[in-house]
Amino acid sequence: MHKGYWLLWMCIAWCSVAMAQQTKDVSGKWYGITKSYYGDKQRLTVVLEKEGEGYKGELQNPDHEEEAISLDHIIYRGDTLLLRIDTIQFAYTGVWNASEKQFEGIFSWGGLKGTFNLSRKEIKASDVYNRPQEPKPKYPYHTENVQFNNEHDHVSLAGTFTRPFDWGRYPVVIMLSGSGPQDRDDENAGHKTFLVLADFLARNGIASLRFDDRGVGGSGGVYANSNIYDFARDAKAALEYLKTRKDVDPYTIGLLGHSEGAIVAQIAAANNKSVAFVVSLAGLGVTGREMVDQKVVLDGRMSGASDEEIKDRLQRLKPYWDALASDTNYTLAATRAKTVLRDIYRNSPDEIKKQLSEEEFTSDMHFDRELSSILLYKPLDYLKQIKCPFMAVNGTRDLQVDATTNLNAIERALRENGNMLVTIRKFDGLNHLFQRCKTCTVAEYGDLEQTIDPLVPEFIAHWILQLPPRPR
Repeated sequence: MHKGYWLLWMCIAWCSVAMAQQTKDVSGKWYGITKSYYGDKQRLTVVLEKEGEGYKGELQNPDHEEEAISLDHIIYRGDTLLLRIDTIQFAYTGVWNASEKQFEGIFSWGGLKGTFNLSRKEIKASDVYNRPQEPKPKYPYHTENVQFNNEHDHVSLAGTFTRPFDWGRYPVVIMLSGSGPQDRDDENAGHKTFLVLADFLARNGIASLRFDDRGVGGSGGVYANSNIYDFARDAKAALEYLKTRKDVDPYTIGLLGHSEGAIVAQIAAANNKSVAFVVSLAGLGVTGREMVDQKVVLDGRMSGASDEEIKDRLQRLKPYWDALASDTNYTLAATRAKTVLRDIYRNSPDEIKKQLSEEEFTSDMHFDRELSSILLYKPLDYLKQIKCPFMAVNGTRDLQVDATTNLNAIERALRENGNMLVTIRKFDGLNHLFQRCKTCTVAEYGDLEQTIDPLVPEFIAHWILQLPPRPR
C-alpha cells in the first residue's frame, strides 16, 4: 500500500471532528471504470449504505460472477471519499467535482494504480471500450477451435485455426504473443490484435493459428514456470500440428511474433527448415540488457528529462540491471539485485527514506524466469541461423522497443550471415501495438479506438503472398 494513502487516511480521520457536516447523502450505487498504467479498464460498482453516523458498503465487479467484496473502511468528510479493502490491498481517494457530478480520484489495487471516477450514471459493458475493428460473427471464413500438444514438455495447448471458406491448401501464420500471460487474441487494453489480424488474413487468402499461452484459457501448463525457450517449443509444436492438416500447405507455414513473441519466433526459426518465413513485429535486434537501457532513454525523453538527467538515471540503475543479468539462475540474480537496491536506498536522500522503509523499497521487485530469459537474450545467436524470408517492422513512436536501433541490428545480423530475403519497414507515427497514437505512452493504448493501423496487416499479407515458392 502506498504511504501517501495512509497519510491522507490519518489526516482525514484526525481532522474529522473539526470538519463541517456532510452536505449530502452518498448512499446508493456509484459507477466507475478503473484504468491501470497499462491502459486496461474494468467496470466497478461501489454500493454504499448508511450505518449510524457513517457508511457500510461493498465493491462489485459487474463483468465477473464473483461475490461482491465488503469495504473495510469508508470515510466521507466534506468533499472527499476514501474507501479501503485490506484483504485485496484496494484503496481509493476521490474528491467531489460538483460541475461533473462525480468523485474524481485515484485507486491503488495490489501493485496496480490508476485513475478512478465515481458517478451515479450506470456504465454498460459497451461503454468500456469501443473497438470498431473487432470482427463479429458470422465470419465470412472458416474458424475452428483446436487442441495440440507440446510432447517435449507434456503441455496441451488450445487455440483457433482460421482459413478461407473454400477448401484448399493455404499458407498459414502461427501467431506468437507478447510478454505476460496472453490469450489467443493477444488481448491488451481491450484490443484483440491477433483476432483482427486473423480476420484480415483470412479475408485475403491466408490461414492462421493463434493459441492461448501456457496456463491461460484452454491451455495447460504453468505460465509462471516458463520462459522464452519454453514458448519457442510451443511454437514448434504448433508448426508440427499444422503439418498434419490437409487444408494447410506444409511448405508455407510461417511465424508471426509481436514483441516477446518476435523473440520466440527467432528462437523457433533458427536452423529450422520447416519455417517458411518470419514476421517480426516490434522485435529485438539488440540484447535484452541493451533494450532495458534503451527504454530508460525513451522514457526519459518522453518525460522531458535532459540528456544529463537521463545519463544519471542510466548510471544509477546500471548496478541493479547488471545484477539481474548476472546469472541464468534467476533466483540468485534477484538476490544480488535486492542487495544492490539496499545500497541504493541507504545512499538515497532523506526525502525518499521518509516516504518508504528499506523493506518497502526493496520488496517492490518482480523478477521471474520469463523476465530473466529476456534480459539475457542475445538475438545475434539466433538471427545468424535464420535463412528463410524475414520481415521486421516497427512503429517510429514505439516507446518500448526503439525502432531504428533494433531494425538496423536485425537487418545487419541477417544480411551479414547470408540471408538476402530481408524486408525492413518503419511505420511512421505508430506505437508498440502499431496503433496511430498521440502521446504513444502505454497508458494511451486503451484510450485509442484503433486496434492496429490498417497499413500493417495489408503490408504483411501482401509480403506473404508475394514470397517466392519454396522447393518441394
